[in-house]
Amino acid sequence: MVRKIRIELLVPHPENCNHMDARTLEKLQRHIERSGNYEPLAVRPHPRRKSKFQVINGHNRLRALKALGHRTAECIVWEVDSNQTRLYLATLNQLSGREVPERRVYLLERLLKRFEMAELSMLLPEQEEQLAALRQIVENEPIDLDNIGRSRQKEPALPVIMEFMLNEADARQVNMALDLVIDKGRKSLSRGRALVRLAHFYLEAIGGPCGRP
Repeated sequence: MVRKIRIELLVPHPENCNHMDARTLEKLQRHIERSGNYEPLAVRPHPRRKSKFQVINGHNRLRALKALGHRTAECIVWEVDSNQTRLYLATLNQLSGREVPERRVYLLERLLKRFEMAELSMLLPEQEEQLAALRQIVENEPIDLDNIGRSRQKEPALPVIMEFMLNEADARQVNMALDLVIDKGRKSLSRGRALVRLAHFYLEAIGGPCGRP
């Protein structure tokens, strides 16, 4: 059962090893401030401090709530001993599963249709430059969500978002090269496929291994 507990009664566990960097914490704060929703914290009665509670899971949410000036936090109270608590500390943040990259791309594509890019970059882990690159990719090569599972089983080569930074002069050279490849391909290529062709051209030139572009 979820219950509201006053913030000053919640004590972080001293052995917690999950720490969120300042930038991500700021985004968590924005989420909570914007929606008012968050996953309840998992706590236990403090083993030594009467009437207080020790946080098991939700240390970063507690930091965000404090920064936002909340007076209470929604919590679930567990009756567990110190050994079980340590097991939870060691595992809870490692058992969240693994994202399917293509499904995240699809999710971000949908969000980009409903939110401004600058707004999303303030709420999501991705930076605005990454979201802009993603928008360009999906506009050229729409994602078929229904086929993601089947393609994963049939073919190991799946779409991958690559990110790297270049200085202005190098970026200009790369873009010129991509434009030439696209122009030679009668403008039927996406920039992603054009980059693949450049890579194959280089690999062939140095006699390295390459597949068909």
